[in-house]
Amino acid sequence: MKKETDFGKKHWLILLSVILAAILLAGCGNTANGAANGSASGSTSGSDTIGGSATISEQATPLGAMAPAPLDPKEKWGIDKLVIVLLPGEDTPEVSYSRNLFDEALSEVIGIPVEEFHGNNYSACVEAMRTGHAHVASLGPFAYVHAVDRAGAEAFAVTSPDGTHGYYSHIIVRADSDIYSLEDLKGRTFGFVDPESTSGNIVPSNEFLNHYAETMPDLTFEDLHINGRFFESVMFTGTHANSCQGVYMGDVDAAAVTSTTVAAQIRNGLVEEDAIRTIFVSPLIPASPLCIKGDLPQELKDLIIDFFLTWDDQGFWDIRSSTNPSNRYWPVYDYEYDYIRELRDKFDLTD
Repeated sequence: MKKETDFGKKHWLILLSVILAAILLAGCGNTANGAANGSASGSTSGSDTIGGSATISEQATPLGAMAPAPLDPKEKWGIDKLVIVLLPGEDTPEVSYSRNLFDEALSEVIGIPVEEFHGNNYSACVEAMRTGHAHVASLGPFAYVHAVDRAGAEAFAVTSPDGTHGYYSHIIVRADSDIYSLEDLKGRTFGFVDPESTSGNIVPSNEFLNHYAETMPDLTFEDLHINGRFFESVMFTGTHANSCQGVYMGDVDAAAVTSTTVAAQIRNGLVEEDAIRTIFVSPLIPASPLCIKGDLPQELKDLIIDFFLTWDDQGFWDIRSSTNPSNRYWPVYDYEYDYIRELRDKFDLTD
C-alpha cells in the first residue's frame, strides 16, 4: 500500500514536470516569434512584451526635430512688394481700375503686395530694375536688350491674339502736308520719341541711313540727331503720343511713332480722324516684351510668369486691348531680339 502511494506521488511529480516544461517552451517560442516579427516589421507593440517600447507613431517628436514654421512670403522672396514699372501712357480711369484688379489677383498668388508705377522714359525703367526698385517691366525691344546687360532682365511675355507678334515704325505727317516720302524730309523739322525707343528712334534712323546710303554715303546716325545736319531741327518728344500730337499741332513736320499710336489717339478723341497721314512703314519689329528681374527666386519668377500667361479675364482685355479684345499674354524668348542687338552694335549704341 505504501509502494502504491509512493508510485502515485512519483507519477504526479513527473506529470507536473512535463506540464511545466511545456509551458516554459511555449513561452520561449512566443518571445522569439515576437522578437522576429518585431524585427521584420521595424516596431513592437508595448503590449507584446513587458516594458515594451511604444511604436514610432506613438513616440513624442523631439523638440529639435519639429518641422519649421513656414516662412513669411516677404522673407521667402527677399522683397517686401513686387513692383511693376510701365512706360507713360494714356491711362484712363477704366484702365487704372483693370490694372488694380490684376495687381490684387497677382498679390494673392505670391503673398506680397503688388504695385505699379510709370517711368519717365525707357532709361528710367531700366535703371529702376537695375537698382532693385522694379522687378517686372514693360519695355520696348531696344530698351529690353539694354536691360538684359544692365539689369539682368529676362523677357517672358508679349501681348498677342494668337502668339504671333510684332509691330512697325510709322513716319507720319499732317494730312495736308507737302511731304510724301523720305526724300522730302531733308531740311524739315522732325520728332523722335526717345533715344532708346525702337520704333520711335532706332529703326527709323536705320531706315533713313539705308535709304540715303547711295546718295548720302557719309550720313551717320549722329547726323540725324543734330540740328542742321540732316533735319533743320530735331527733338526727342518723350512719348509716342507726344510725337503724334507734335505733328497734329504743327510743332514738327514729321515724326516716327509706333504703328498703333495714331489709331489710339483717334480712339481717345485726341486727334481727328484722317488728320494724320503715314508716309513710311518699317519692316516688322519684334513686339515690346514684359521682362522680369533675373535674380529673383526661381519659384517666385515661375509663379509670376505663370500668372501672366494664364490671365484670361475678358473684362480686363476688353479695356486694355479695346482694338483687339482677343489679346492675351504669350511666351516670348530672348533670341527673338537678336535683330535689335544687331542694330545696337551697328550704331555702337552700347553703354
